[in-house]
Amino acid sequence: MAYHDRSDGGVFATLVEMSFASHLGLDIDLDETIINRMQVAPALFNEELGAVIQVNESDVTEVISAYANAGITVTPIATLSGDDSIRVRFGGETVLEETRVNWQRVWSETSYRIQALRDNPDCAQQEFDSLLDESDPGLSAHLSFDINADVAAPFIASGKKPKIAVLREQGVNGQVEMAAAFYKAGFTPVDVHMSDILSGRTTLDQFNGLVACGGFSYGDVLGAGEGWAKSILFNQVAREQFETFFNRRDTFSLGVCNGCQMLSNLH
Repeated sequence: MAYHDRSDGGVFATLVEMSFASHLGLDIDLDETIINRMQVAPALFNEELGAVIQVNESDVTEVISAYANAGITVTPIATLSGDDSIRVRFGGETVLEETRVNWQRVWSETSYRIQALRDNPDCAQQEFDSLLDESDPGLSAHLSFDINADVAAPFIASGKKPKIAVLREQGVNGQVEMAAAFYKAGFTPVDVHMSDILSGRTTLDQFNGLVACGGFSYGDVLGAGEGWAKSILFNQVAREQFETFFNRRDTFSLGVCNGCQMLSNLH
């Protein structure tokens, strides 16, 4: 239902960030993770490789078994608390407890203070104060349409499924969702990493469309899309591929976020 890699601040930061997004409290139980009280802080705050996934309670056994079969250890660590509190328990004792609202205000305060200096301070204050609303459902989706309805059907020539290259590069994200959207719209999406094009393993002549998604290509900095563009402009094989593709009359391109920035820098 949800996934978050272990972030800066360790699994505690990972869990509370998931709580902040959903506005749901958590009971974090370390009994299956550590064996003594001295390990509480290291267990919560170490930044070793890992991730947290949220699944339905009815699926826990099946999920743990599937990971075990793949040689990966999975440990239950938290459940929804049923209220707006986040608690850490070990050995039958609550070692840390605070409301989700208060911790989210602490977590958001630095951003709020920067925003108050950079933007309209009244708006920044209103946004920060909105965190006090416990009735706010957080990030949630209530679909007003049938997700299985083929909304693209009236606009698509029967039997035609044009191939579209869904480009990937370091730091890019959202490519899976983008591919799903094009598949739903009647295209044949193909996962194409930039290394495939740079090496000549994949050519663009087989595609009618290409899409470059957003994210943090070549670093989480302003103008990061330029790095992606220069990897094409300074590589003769890739440059010729893209130039030929753009000059064809039967192609289209879509750039989103950093992908848009990348495309605009290819002009």
